[in-house]
Amino acid sequence: MSSFIVADGCARESKLSAKVMLRESVRRVGPPNNVHIKDLGNLGILEMSWEPPAFINSTSECPVRYEITHQVVNEQRWKSVRIKQLTYRGAFNLEKNATIKMRTYLKGQCTEGNEVWSEWVEANYQVSLQGAPETKVKDFRCINHKYENLKCEWKSGVIGSNDNYELLYWQDGMSQKKMCRKYMTQNEMNTGCDFGSEVFEMFSDLFICVTGIPSMDPIRPSYFILQPQSIGKPGIPENLNLTMDISDELVLSWKEPKGKLPAHCFQYEIQSKNQMDMWQSVANQKESSQYSVKRSETSNTCLRVRGKANIYCADDGYWSDWSPELCWTEPPPELHLMWLYCIAAVITVFTGLCVVACVYTVRKRRQWSKKLQCKAKELAYEIDSGHSLKC
Repeated sequence: MSSFIVADGCARESKLSAKVMLRESVRRVGPPNNVHIKDLGNLGILEMSWEPPAFINSTSECPVRYEITHQVVNEQRWKSVRIKQLTYRGAFNLEKNATIKMRTYLKGQCTEGNEVWSEWVEANYQVSLQGAPETKVKDFRCINHKYENLKCEWKSGVIGSNDNYELLYWQDGMSQKKMCRKYMTQNEMNTGCDFGSEVFEMFSDLFICVTGIPSMDPIRPSYFILQPQSIGKPGIPENLNLTMDISDELVLSWKEPKGKLPAHCFQYEIQSKNQMDMWQSVANQKESSQYSVKRSETSNTCLRVRGKANIYCADDGYWSDWSPELCWTEPPPELHLMWLYCIAAVITVFTGLCVVACVYTVRKRRQWSKKLQCKAKELAYEIDSGHSLKC
């Protein structure tokens, strides 16, 4: 019995010492080892891989996580993620030096619920850029018309007359990067790409690179990371209708443009025409597809509307063209029914009087005609007594 107690005490001491050693190792947890960065050839996707710290083992009591921070593309803020895996992929602008910072993160029973971090380690990746800086394209811009037809345009940099540009692109789901199939040209120089029927996923990064044709002199590449919904220009709002409701207000209603963008992703701007025949904005609305306005003091009210993706679905975008204007013309004021009866009665009486006057005039004319005929006969009798007088 005593030997069992001693053995049990030794076991407890060994477990206690193991926990003490684990806590000591936690206090001096090391950063990730052998951090590597690999370019996957997708115009901006980099893969990071690393090994666990040399002097710590992951257990159920103390799982190891890694915190990674890097700058968000096209923004000034940094993104931070925590993962268990030993690899991570992120989007980077390959024109700039890609800087990644990492550290080990622990929290669990081994840390008594406290958070413990290692020191930061930093890794960098830089693409070898060929070509002079002035050969890069300028004023690069893309518009996703109705979210169905993407077109990108640019201005030429300083390049030779025999040199030209090519555009490459890639999006998640493509097996490999693709080349533009339909260029827009000016003086035989490629100045844009019409992607035609190419279907792009909304809310997914699209990676684009405009560089020189390999067989020609090197041109400094330009890298862009876009999202199709953030460069979209929707169609004109449809089915516009202007009506008067029971509260004596004008109601302009419409339907969202057809396309891939859901109805809740739109915002609208409404304009009215003032007395100077100038358009002015009267409202900005999110999602709602109708607008009510009190009738103006003037007899006519003209309204129009346009749409754009809102901040909940896109970082940016373009306004659609304005809809045709709809104008409300006030109908003539309605007359009271009694007045209508009075007017009708007056018209009837007046018409009757006119008829009586006409009949009276005709009869008078006939009487005067008979009298004239009789006078004529009397004169004839006086001249020629041989005629008989019959009046």
